[in-house]
Parts: sequence; C-alpha cells; structure tokens
Amino acid sequence: MKISRQFDVKDAVHTMQLLDDGRLAVIDISNAFRLFDLDEHKLLDGFKSKYEKNIPYINNMAISPDGAYLSLYNREKKEVSLFDNSSRTFVHAISNHSGGVETVEFTRDGKYLISGGMEGRLYMWSVSTGKKVDTLSHHYDTITAISSNESGNWIATAGYDKVIKVFNRSFRKNHYKLISHQAPVTTVSFLSSQRLLSTDKEGAILIWDIVKANVIARLPRFDSHISAVCFDKEENFLFVAGVGGTVGLYHLKEQKLLKVDFLKQLAGITQMAYCDERKLLLFGLSNGHIPVYELKKEEKLFSAVMQTKEFNTCYSMAEENPLLAYSEEYTNLEMLFKRAYDRAKELLRAQKSSEAKEMLKHFSASSAKRLMIQKLFNDFALFHTFANAVKGKKYMMAYSLAAEYTTLKETQEYEMMEEEWRKVLIVVRRIINENASKEKIKQLFRPFMGIPGKNLIIKTLYTNRNVFTLFRKHLKDKDYFNAFKLVGGHPFLKELEEYEKLLGVGELFKENAANTFNGGGYYDAVKLCDVLSIFPAHKEFAETLRKEANIYAEAMQYFAEKKFGAVYNMVAEYPFLEEAKIAVDIEKGFIDYYEKAENYAASGNVAAVKQVMEKFSKIKSKIPSICHLVKIGYWAQIEEAARAKVSDSALQEAFKRYEQIFGYESMLEDLLKSIQQFRAVKISFDTTATKNYTGSVEALDLKIVAY
Repeated sequence: MKISRQFDVKDAVHTMQLLDDGRLAVIDISNAFRLFDLDEHKLLDGFKSKYEKNIPYINNMAISPDGAYLSLYNREKKEVSLFDNSSRTFVHAISNHSGGVETVEFTRDGKYLISGGMEGRLYMWSVSTGKKVDTLSHHYDTITAISSNESGNWIATAGYDKVIKVFNRSFRKNHYKLISHQAPVTTVSFLSSQRLLSTDKEGAILIWDIVKANVIARLPRFDSHISAVCFDKEENFLFVAGVGGTVGLYHLKEQKLLKVDFLKQLAGITQMAYCDERKLLLFGLSNGHIPVYELKKEEKLFSAVMQTKEFNTCYSMAEENPLLAYSEEYTNLEMLFKRAYDRAKELLRAQKSSEAKEMLKHFSASSAKRLMIQKLFNDFALFHTFANAVKGKKYMMAYSLAAEYTTLKETQEYEMMEEEWRKVLIVVRRIINENASKEKIKQLFRPFMGIPGKNLIIKTLYTNRNVFTLFRKHLKDKDYFNAFKLVGGHPFLKELEEYEKLLGVGELFKENAANTFNGGGYYDAVKLCDVLSIFPAHKEFAETLRKEANIYAEAMQYFAEKKFGAVYNMVAEYPFLEEAKIAVDIEKGFIDYYEKAENYAASGNVAAVKQVMEKFSKIKSKIPSICHLVKIGYWAQIEEAARAKVSDSALQEAFKRYEQIFGYESMLEDLLKSIQQFRAVKISFDTTATKNYTGSVEALDLKIVAY
C-alpha cells in the first residue's frame, strides 16, 4: 500500500492526537506543537517551547482529546507543564514524581491528567485547578502505560513490573490486578463491555475481562516490541506497530492475525492513530515524518479494477491488503466468483472442460480460489461415472464417490439422490406404525442399504420404530426436555431431519431471548431463557443471560421506584450495569455534583464538600467516593497549614489524626515530601496501620489541623 500524503516535522514525533473535530495535533521531541488540517493537508497553527529536547518512545507528553490543553515535559526540572493551547499560556506545573515523569495521559473528557513516575507512583490532577485529586495504586517499577475508558470511570495503568492495575473511580472499591504478561507492558487500551487490550515488549497481545480479572483471548504473537496500537470504533480491526517500523493487522472479533507485515515504515513508529470517519491510518515516526494512508482510496481503486474485470488483480490486492476482503466490493467479487464457479460446474457436466477453464481463469490469483478450482476439475474427472451410478440407482457407489470427491456433492445428481432419500423417509415416517409395514419399509430402504450415515438410521428405524415415534411426539408436544433426553439414549436420532429442526428451534429461542433482552424486556427474556436452558448447546448462554436479565430487571424496578441509591449499589456490585441507560443517566447526575465538590475539596473546604454531596452521603456504594473528597480536603488543609507555618506538633497531630481515621496511605508520604520542599519537618508513619473507614460521612471532622 502506498502513502497517500505526508506531513513533516523537524524532529522525531513524540505525541500525536486525533482531535474530536478531526484535526491532527502533534508534539515533537523538541517540545514544538503543530496543528494540521487533514482535509486540506496543511499546517494550521503551532508554537515551540524552550524546554530541553525530549526522548522518543517515552509517553511523558500528551494532548487532550479536544486539543484545549497540552502536557509538555521539562526534563531539567523533572516536571510536567500544563499549557492552555488556545492562549498558549502556562497554567500549572506538576512535579511530585521524585524520579521524573515517565507517562502522562488525559482522561477522555479532558478534565484530568494522570501522571506516572519512574518510581512507580501514579497521580491524578485536575486540569482546571492543577490540584492533585487522587493517588492511584502504585507499581513497583516505572510506569509504562495509562488509559481511561470512554466515561472516564475506569483507569488502567501498567509498569515495568509486568502488572496491569484497573481502578473504578466511581465506586473506588473496585481495584483489579491483571497478571499474565511475561515482559513489561507497553500499551493498555479499553474495549467495550469491560474489556481491556494490552501488549508488551515481546509482542504478546492479550484481551482481558477487567471485572473477572482474567484473560479471555490471546491473539497470535506479534514478533516485535509493540510501541503503539489503534483500532476502529466497531472494534473489528486492530493495528499493531513495532518499534522497528513493521505494522501488523489483526481481526479483533475473529481474534486472528490477518497480516504480520501489513505495512512497513522506514523509521521507528512512535505513535499511531486511526480516523474512522475518513478511514485514515496515520503514523508518527522517529525521523519526523507523519505518513497518512487513505484506506478508502484503496477501496475505490479496488472497485475500479473490478469494473475492468481484472479479478485476479483484485484478489492480489486483497492478499496485499486484507482489509479489502471485508469490504462491500469484495462481497460483490465473491458473488461474481460464485456465478463463474457454478457456470463452470455446468460446463464440466457437459464435458466442456476448456470452456470451464476459460470461465475461471480470472480468479486463479487467489491461493484459496486456485485450490477450489483445482479440486473442481480433479473431482469432475469422475463426474460421468458418478452420474451413471445415480442414474442406475447404484447409490452405494455414488455416495462413495461423493465422499471422496466432495465437489460432486454440489451437483444436481447428488441433490436428486438426497431428494430420493428424503422422499423415502417421508413415506417411512407415515407408515412406520402400520402393522403390515415392515416388508414395505425394507423395500423402500433397499437402494440405500450399506451407505455410511444412512445405514444406522435404516437399521434403527427398522428395528426400533417406537423410539422414533416417541421422538416425533415430543417434538409435536414441544416437550424439548424429553426430546433431548431421548436423543441422549439413542444417538441415531441426531442423523434425522427432525433433530435438525429441533436444533433450529433452539437457535430461534436464543435469537429471541437476546433480542428481547437487548430491547429491555428483561422479565420476558428470563422466561425465554428457562426454555433455552433445555437445549444443551445454549445452556451456558441461557444461564448467563438469565442472571443478567434478572439483575437488569431488579435495577429497572428500583429506578422506577426512584430508589436511586439501590441502583447505585447494584451498579457497584455488577459493573456490566454501567452501560445501561438508567445507570448512565444517574451517574451523570452524581458526576455533576462530584466535580463541583472536588473544587471545594481542592481548596480544603470540607464543609462545602459535605453540603454538596449530602444527597449521596447515605448511599453505601458512594460513601468511599465522598470520603475521598474529604481526604483531598484534608490534604489541602495540611499543606495550607504547613505554608502558614503552624507548629510542627500541629502538623504531626494532623497526620496522626488522618492515620487514625483512614489508616496509612502512600499519599501521606507524598504529601510530606511535598511539604519538605519548603519546610523542614519530620513525621513518622505507621505503615502497618491500614484500614478502611467504616463510619458515616457526617462523622468526619471539618478540620484536620488544629490551629
């Protein structure tokens, strides 16, 4: 695939962000920012900071999703500088990481910046105030990757310790540790339905269920140090970039590698992005180039080649670019092949081999199609022997040939045999209970005696007619439980058409149950699952759906009764409810209050925090979040008191009081180190005094420092 166009910057691309409006924002290692228009292919804006050159492949700079803020890294001071991009002014400095910042990431809403340090610490900062609002569970080594989900509730972090930690900010009690990688993790990305995709330095690609904390899929290994990943909104395709410049293509839903060397860049890939609306794949390279690939342009070229009937070229293009094999035009190409293939079969039946070869010659470039064509001609070499056997009702010989030369099963002659067999079974089913039918049944079955797959049915129907009669009765009565029970004791029933119909009924129940569930009919879905669980192939699905439907129904009932606290508690217990509309709606209300209270907490106003969050203070699942706001208020009060030069004993008492309420937290040491930058004070912590606060929000003090 050829590069469609290219942007160039002076130095290696460090950070690249596709903005919500479709423009491309870029920061290079010299801390220069540029904004590009993807439609008109031109530079729109930019500026350069005076910071020392940065290092590529270290994610310590970021751009907010809307482009409003930039996070640059000052290597000299080992601090992150937050810039307002519209006014190009410095707004905040973040410098709490002792060893320097290794990774930063804005949340999807752009309201927070998460920073990860070389020492393994993780902090969350308010973009509007520059205040620290959270300390996440730390790692035992350098932070390598950070990600948040669409709502911003879930945060995933990874480090050189090979561990991934996942945290739910909304309820604060949900911490998950994901351990399976054998090498340092390089990227983490949230997928839908509480799933997470992670990669590492040795090319492993894992998909996790973050609630169950287990691996649900291991994609084929990408034989390179993975530096970047991206995928489309439908989560069909995954693009994986290696440090060396190779790009692999995976089908996420099919969990397979489509092409290990989908693209090859001439420099190391530091960043990668995919634009769904325009079908653009973009790369940020270590040589300062930003190549852009227009995948839609490939589809147009494919369509143009199809119009000229150069089908071999089309298949060659699809092998070079597997994405084309999932396009609408490729579906049309497959329909053309089917028509040509069916016509070739008719020509071979008429012994017109050369015409058949001419008909298929435009499709032989595809290795898969070439094998099909070769098999077609090989199998049809015996067509007339097969056809004569069918005509002479030598069915044993005909079925034997069709079993070995399987393309013969696609002929009219084979269908004629099968139709004859179906007619025999219909007659047998009709007369099987008649007293004088035994000899007649024997005569009907005679042409099919000894044929594998049919002989067992013949013998059993002939000798055990009552079983078949009972099986048909169960089906007529819709007694599926006893029908499957009978099949368990008489496996021959699986060979009958009635059994296929029974399986079809199961598929219909599954489809109806899923559609009813997705449509919000949870009570009706439970009833359908009761029936569906009788079908062995769908039992696990039915039990899982029944459980979820009951939970959704209960949550909906609480919502209808305006018992929102109960809904919150259920969402905390069953995270999959987060995606339900009722949960999204009430969570939005909570977030509005929480963010308002967060601003009060950052200034140390615990009284205002309590007042704003009062309506949530009795909801069990939300108490940890409100307590966390109080903690932020206490941190602000302690730091303010330290700057106000209260006595050492007052500060020591404040830290001690904090430990008495909440137990020891790493945040206390971080806070002390921050204070010690401007004031010499010694405080010892009891690192064994860990505890969870179990009291009420109302019982928490308004002031943590006595002065």
